[in-house]
Amino acid sequence: MMQSKLAWTSLATITTVAAGALLLGLEPALAKTAGDLGAHVASQGENLGKAVSALSYVGGMGAGAATAYKFKANRENPHQHPIGHALGWAVVCVGLMFLPQTFKNTGDTFYGTDATPNQVSGTTVIGN
Repeated sequence: MMQSKLAWTSLATITTVAAGALLLGLEPALAKTAGDLGAHVASQGENLGKAVSALSYVGGMGAGAATAYKFKANRENPHQHPIGHALGWAVVCVGLMFLPQTFKNTGDTFYGTDATPNQVSGTTVIGN
């Protein structure tokens, strides 16, 4: 019991030291001004949108597989596996598969197809 606690304590210490060394190595990449910080966050918006779109497609495919499994389970034993579960998964599948296009159409409706993203600017110094 004592050896296990000692092993976990050692692992926690090593992890903390490694994380600190990593942060010291990343220090030059940190933003120096609020404008730099805002510009960096704003530049990641498009990548975040692409990631959400990709994950929704993958999630939709997974929900489609779950739908097929639930329909199969319902066919084999309808008393233990109601059809509503399969239909629920089907709704989730369709929702996730069409989510990226829904976001695009909604954005085009609200802002128009020629809308431009906001530009972040500013030179307020953070720290010293």
